[in-house]
Amino acid sequence: MVSRMRELAAFSVLGLFLLACGGSEPPPEVPDAEAMPVEEESPRPPPPKEDLLDDAPKEEPKSGGAPAAEPQFTDGMSVEEAIKAVPQGAERANIDQETLGKPLQDFALYEPCKPGTTRVKMKIAVWDGKVVGADITATPKNDKLVACVKDRLKTLTWKAKVKSLNTVEYSF
Repeated sequence: MVSRMRELAAFSVLGLFLLACGGSEPPPEVPDAEAMPVEEESPRPPPPKEDLLDDAPKEEPKSGGAPAAEPQFTDGMSVEEAIKAVPQGAERANIDQETLGKPLQDFALYEPCKPGTTRVKMKIAVWDGKVVGADITATPKNDKLVACVKDRLKTLTWKAKVKSLNTVEYSF
């Protein structure tokens, strides 16, 4: 009886093995490489060589569509006033905050203002690589320092020049 059970178990295992292996489909045929039409790629120009220290934006702003009327920015505008100066429906091209903040991080820009231990907080509006609006506060209050920082910001230019309003906040 034991030998009969062993035979039955062996046939069961063998049957399961054959069932598992025998039911597979043949592998798909690989198409003949000579019969396939060859699509030629148009040659692409090599990417431009960029200076490794370039402050170019990480995202390329896309432009298209009809050009909107150029906003009229006046000297001494706040960020809110600069935002309101941009016509509704004007194209928006965002520059990342890291790229916008980079020129503001050079403390040599502020040294002529002699900030000392005064804390300065600013919000800047940038259009076409230039400051067009600024909100600056100093703690403790120092109007002379604020005026000096505003004058220094007018000298800044960004390498990423887009005809779109971008804002950035910075403090030191």
